[in-house]
Amino acid sequence: MAFNLYYYESKMICNYCKKEYSTYKVRPGRYKVIAQDTDFMPIYEGINPLLYEVAVCPHCGYAYHKSMTRTYGPFMLLIGEIYINQLQKIMNLCKERTIDEAIASYKLAYLVARASMEETIILANFALKIAWLYRLKQDKELEMRYLRSARELFNKSHANNKEGEERMQYLIAEISLRLGDIEEAKRGFSRLITSREVSNKYRNYARKRWEEYKYENQAVKEQEG
Repeated sequence: MAFNLYYYESKMICNYCKKEYSTYKVRPGRYKVIAQDTDFMPIYEGINPLLYEVAVCPHCGYAYHKSMTRTYGPFMLLIGEIYINQLQKIMNLCKERTIDEAIASYKLAYLVARASMEETIILANFALKIAWLYRLKQDKELEMRYLRSARELFNKSHANNKEGEERMQYLIAEISLRLGDIEEAKRGFSRLITSREVSNKYRNYARKRWEEYKYENQAVKEQEG
């Protein structure tokens, strides 16, 4: 097999059909995080590893992401009944991917997670990452649709630790801002800024983001005036 400069083949054993397959992952030296969007989307230089996070079995169509936990026993029965048996076509996404193919892989992972009743926060993070990928495609309408889904799911979620809870509260406020729901964003950022229980990290994130919004909004008003 020829050496690939950009990808390596990760060997997987499918949790559902137990067959072995290999799927592309980006070599660590082929990308670098150079910035981060205000909803935590990493901006990469080089190949975007986000496109390869979900492994999709080419034999049965089962989609796996490292955040999933319900990957055994009775959950597999649910996945078989609700997901595998409903698949119209098994996609081979094991090699180099387009953004559309990466979106498809996350949508499959979302369906698997929903079938196996994963925690809502996992579904929320999948919806957010799908929104990020639509942002990379510059498809505003579908980005907004999945941001709305992500916000709804984050609102229903419960985090396992304080930092996770703060991240979720920040994201609900940030997504609200992106959706144009300014009052909801203002309430969310205000809670993070004023609460004594919030860490300095997320208090600073919230303060900086709200100040940025007010500055940008004022600049737009002045231009229009």
